[in-house]
Amino acid sequence: MLARGIDARSRPRVMRERSLRGQPLAAVLAAFIVLAACYGWATPPFEASDELWHFGMIQRLAETGDLPIQTPDADTPWAQEGSQPPLYYALAAALVRPIDRSDFGAVRQPNPHAIAGIPGAVGNKNLILRDSPHPPLRGTVLAVYLTRALSIGLGAITVSVVFASARRLAPDRPRVALLAAALTAFNPMFLFISASVNNDNLVTALNSLIIWQMLCLLDCGFSLRRSVVVALLAALASLSKLSGLALLPALGLAALWTAYRRRDGRGLLMFGGLLAGLWLLLAGWWFARNLILYGELFGTRMMAQVAGARADAFTLATLLDEFQGFRFAYWALFGAVNIMTYRWFYDVMDGVTLLALAGLTISIWRGRHDRVRLMPVGILGIIVLTGAGAVIAWTAQTFASQGRLLFPYLAASSPLLALGLVEAGRSLAELAGQMRVQLASASGARWLPGALSASFALFALVVPLASILPQYVPPAPLPRLPDAAQPIYARFDEVVELIGYEASEARMLPGDSLPVIVYWRALARTERDLSLYLHAVLDDGSVIGKVDSYPGGGRLRTTAWQPGAVYADRYALELDPDASGISRLRLEAGWWDYTTGERLTAFDETGRPISPVMLNAGGFAPPDVQQSGEALTAVEGAVFGDGLALTGYRLEADQLTLLWTALRPLTSDYTVFVQALDAQGQIAGQGDAPPALPTRFWRVGERFRTEHLLVYPQPPAPGVYRLVVGWYRPEDGARLDIDAPDDALLLATFSRP
Repeated sequence: MLARGIDARSRPRVMRERSLRGQPLAAVLAAFIVLAACYGWATPPFEASDELWHFGMIQRLAETGDLPIQTPDADTPWAQEGSQPPLYYALAAALVRPIDRSDFGAVRQPNPHAIAGIPGAVGNKNLILRDSPHPPLRGTVLAVYLTRALSIGLGAITVSVVFASARRLAPDRPRVALLAAALTAFNPMFLFISASVNNDNLVTALNSLIIWQMLCLLDCGFSLRRSVVVALLAALASLSKLSGLALLPALGLAALWTAYRRRDGRGLLMFGGLLAGLWLLLAGWWFARNLILYGELFGTRMMAQVAGARADAFTLATLLDEFQGFRFAYWALFGAVNIMTYRWFYDVMDGVTLLALAGLTISIWRGRHDRVRLMPVGILGIIVLTGAGAVIAWTAQTFASQGRLLFPYLAASSPLLALGLVEAGRSLAELAGQMRVQLASASGARWLPGALSASFALFALVVPLASILPQYVPPAPLPRLPDAAQPIYARFDEVVELIGYEASEARMLPGDSLPVIVYWRALARTERDLSLYLHAVLDDGSVIGKVDSYPGGGRLRTTAWQPGAVYADRYALELDPDASGISRLRLEAGWWDYTTGERLTAFDETGRPISPVMLNAGGFAPPDVQQSGEALTAVEGAVFGDGLALTGYRLEADQLTLLWTALRPLTSDYTVFVQALDAQGQIAGQGDAPPALPTRFWRVGERFRTEHLLVYPQPPAPGVYRLVVGWYRPEDGARLDIDAPDDALLLATFSRP
């Protein structure tokens, strides 16, 4: 059909060109299927974005054949996905119905400590409890993987149609089609979603077919066959997800332009009639159902209530604040929106996007006088903008700022990005040629798409192995406590021993993340899954950060661990950004039963109870501490060890306040000694005390107060006493030197009646 009108001599050349065009697409498709399988293998069942609830909807349809009626307060296996159009779930339900899924409840056992939606959190990425990231392939697990295979097939359709759409957009530039397919097939987030149970996969494939046919309509005009196909696809897309509706404005505009350009009013009426008729016939019932049940056509208000509606107003500031996460989730944000890949990748993709936009602008400027050429670009641009507007409208109702929600418009966005990148490569090559750099324009336009495609594919292969799978693999037992660990001992009932830990031993600020590794030795398996807790505690008892978790960051249950094994357990405690205080920082460690709240008793090596179990974890203070010297008597020239200067004091009765300035960093922790000496030079009273923040955490120029209460073992005799102060190191008694006898500064004399 494409070769119609071509003479016999040129027909072999056309066939060869078709064959060459098909080879790159076949290679991209093969690579996509292999990579998607890798992503599916690296992501355990129910750990992909919303997969738990998508499959819950499939399970509902497979068991009952009935659609659920949503209520905001009901706790259901399908949650907000019960408000979605049902086509994807119906197809998947038919696929898995023959499989025995009676273990569904056991397989989806939730992790009560899961941290969803926070990529920076350490541990507890898993929504579901399991003993291995690769459970036996049977029952519900088998059903999940079969549905994922269906999704991968739909993803392959999307990649193929993106290629075809880009060929329509730029028929004279075959590399645009290759790059568009690669931008889609090797996008780590698209691979991740394509290898998951998610209705986005069906609507993305159907929308891509619609966009392709829309471009064909602009090229070739109306036909009965195309009108029926587009109308059918539009109805099915609307039954897959509401994203299918977002194409209708662009579809109408494309039809109007085609009718105007070809003077084909009859074709427009046929197209519009079939579109409206088939849509009402096939999809209208779903929207009528929403209107009857929920009083709204789309059901989005009910869906937002089930998912969790925003409590605060959604403003432009909110949109800008969430834009970074939106960008990240277009390229690579895995698990329950809580796993990122290498941070530099997002910056690179920002640069690629900006380069593509610059190239697209150049392409539009060069073809600005050709309305026929620019119309497809404009239509695709309208689709992307309409889709973005729909996503913003949805995320204004609930927390859904995820770039992957733009995937249903990939057949518009990927060809535009590819066209922009190819045009940018061409422009850079031309610029290099003008600057007499040995780089031909044709060569520059030729290497960029292939290089980018290969780079995307290689990186996409690394991601599941380096970024996703490690988050679900249980920690391996260690042969012994590492040398870097600080030994400690506490036994919690007859279940587990704490034998060591590693903490930062640094000065932490409000809002910092405190890393810690605790080393457990398992004494026995348990019949219940026990939780551990780590609390960051100040000296006044304030808890400024906490972690509650099953061991192994949620990946190693006490019902599954090996008795006698030593496990390294890594966490990061987010410290309260509003916390105040100047103090040592310690960690309280313990174990408890999540279901009952009961805490396990801790014992030392002799069997005596310990309460609480505390670990040293550095210091805590705001930056640039400058405690007040108001109402203090000034002191000059009192410098201890060239590092600490005494600048003021106040003595009221037996209470002494000292003000210190840090002159240089110290590597040890020192304690202030305060002595009241009688006339014979004997110590009559003493008020030693360490500073609230250990001295090794003091920073140059900061000022700290120390408080001391003079205590007299015997009632002091009347007379004159000398007050001396200094610093010593508790572990060996070494004093900071000062030009005074015994490195003790005579601060003042006072009388006691």
